[in-house]
Amino acid sequence: MIVTCEKEKLNNLVQTALRGVSSRVTMPILSGLLINAEGGRLIISSTDLEMSVRAEIEAEVGESGSTVVSGRLVGDIVKSLPTGEVTVETGEKFLTVKTSVGEYRIREMMPEDFPQIPSWEGESVVRVSGGEFLIAVQQTSRASSSDEKRPVLTGTLLEKGSPEGGLKMVATDSYRLSWKELDVTGSVSGWEDCIIPTKTLNEVARLAGSVDEEVQIKMQDKQVMFKLGDMVVSSRLIEGQFPNYKQLVPKGEKTSVKVSRDELSSVVKRALIFGHNMRLGVFGDHLSVTTETPEVGDSKEEIPAEVQGEEMEIGFNGGYLLDGVSSVETDNVEIRLDDPQKPALIKNDESDKFNYILMPVRLR
Repeated sequence: MIVTCEKEKLNNLVQTALRGVSSRVTMPILSGLLINAEGGRLIISSTDLEMSVRAEIEAEVGESGSTVVSGRLVGDIVKSLPTGEVTVETGEKFLTVKTSVGEYRIREMMPEDFPQIPSWEGESVVRVSGGEFLIAVQQTSRASSSDEKRPVLTGTLLEKGSPEGGLKMVATDSYRLSWKELDVTGSVSGWEDCIIPTKTLNEVARLAGSVDEEVQIKMQDKQVMFKLGDMVVSSRLIEGQFPNYKQLVPKGEKTSVKVSRDELSSVVKRALIFGHNMRLGVFGDHLSVTTETPEVGDSKEEIPAEVQGEEMEIGFNGGYLLDGVSSVETDNVEIRLDDPQKPALIKNDESDKFNYILMPVRLR
């Protein structure tokens, strides 16, 4: 293999592919990047057996070939090179990186030992703007669990949305639940609801935010695949039954509160200095946020609010409350309550596309 391209293009390609290399390597081959050069294209792939990343660029290919080398080493080398042309070639069990200032050799691994990386075939099922995809993942992933003992909760449900079309992202850790409706192009009639590792969605969202590309989505060979320009991310699905979240959605008929998102976020952040559990008091024209930790101290603040319905006091985990409030896209947050012992609903005050359900906590 002999291939030449500009350092910046090569570095961007390598750093993108490194997204698929796990920090917890179970097999040495998984620490490597699979490098292919053919037909005027340089293709670099990686996988941790759960998620795979495949990215490519145009390059001057003098000789086709493939190899696997340490992702960490080639990433560190290419990143530190000066601007200019870089030639990569294989031979005598080493991959050599050549520049105007020197040569660097990395021992190769056998490409035959590298797991098979799926290639995108055919057309996408649905498409969504990269910006909207990024926001949706940011809003929902906070509610996803990291407890591997309950694998289903470490994933995000991607299901058909309203009858008019669209998809819905849903995530929960059993203490809070977040969902966002996505506007998509393409037909969702044939879409199969699936649970995708939230870690995968976070990586796709990061890539979407960095390249400003439309995200194409499809199911292929029992995997979900995302295409962003010349990049493809594929992922296994999580098996199991996602919780029936629809029965958990509170009606919020007794009390409705509208309050400034930024003001409430600031108050909750200050209250968190004194403890995680806080009391939210809903009164005629204001909210009060109170935190009391005997061995630390206490805090109390009031902010103006538009309140309809019954006055109420309810306890929340402050960190979870802050996640929900800060995820709202509008200037004002709407909070709907039924009872101090029942979940609360936090949402945009102008739309039902984003919803965040938060379980209460018992206060002393």
